[in-house]
Parts: sequence; C-alpha cells; structure tokens
Amino acid sequence: MKEGYTIRQAVESDAASVKCLLEELENRLFDQSVFMCIYREYLIAPLTLMQVAVQNENEIIGFISCKGQSLLHHEGLVFEIQELIVTAAHQGRGVGRNLIDALKPELAVLGAKSLEVTSNKRRKEAHAFYQSVGFLNSHEKFTIYF
Repeated sequence: MKEGYTIRQAVESDAASVKCLLEELENRLFDQSVFMCIYREYLIAPLTLMQVAVQNENEIIGFISCKGQSLLHHEGLVFEIQELIVTAAHQGRGVGRNLIDALKPELAVLGAKSLEVTSNKRRKEAHAFYQSVGFLNSHEKFTIYF
C-alpha cells in the first residue's frame, strides 16, 4: 500500500470513476456510450494495461492506461501511455509516479523495448513530471485531425 492507497488492475466497475477523472483531465464531458465501448475494448485487448490508484477501498484517485504494439523500427514491442490522470486533490503526492512504477514490471514480463508518452504542448507541468520519472523528450508528434 502506498500512503493510504493501493494500485490494482482496472475493472469494468471502475468505468464511471475513470470517466470522471478523464473528464477532469480533458476539461469536457464524454459521451457515455462511446466511452464505455472504448473502455470495454481496452479491458479485453491483450496488450492494453489499465491500473487505478484506490483509496478507502473504492475511491479512485488515479488512472493509467497504456497500449503496446510491435514496431518494425524498434524491432520489438513498444508501449505508449494513452491516459494518465491523478485527481487534482492528490497530485504532488507520488501517485502518478507509483502508477508508472507499477506498470514497469508488467512491461518487462511482456518483453517491452520501451514506454512512451505524448503530452499536449500546453501541459508544461506534465512535461516536468514525465522528465522527473525518467522519460526523455526524444520526439516531436504531428497530428492530422479528421
């Protein structure tokens, strides 16, 4: 147990709490049916990992998901964090760091070559956090929206 919370695999019954956390991160409301469809897809995907930080047995204070894929140019399995959020009231207490640390042994067992993360350019605090937990700023990301 980490100072009043535990980290465990996410389950379907966590969906409502995870949705609230991600709405906090994105500062918008999500469509419930679309969210549930994707959440359930994550749960059954063999190379998708989801974990939650839980305090008081049922209050979810943090969430992380990552997806893996084999990439030719890496000659192996690369995982990318898709979502990482710690509720504002619990930020700065090591929850995000512990969520990432809890993933590392699972990724090692799967034979991952690396773990990557993309963060919006406006999230400067997140960039400092990722660097503090060992990520290197090694790429630029370009996007076409449809």
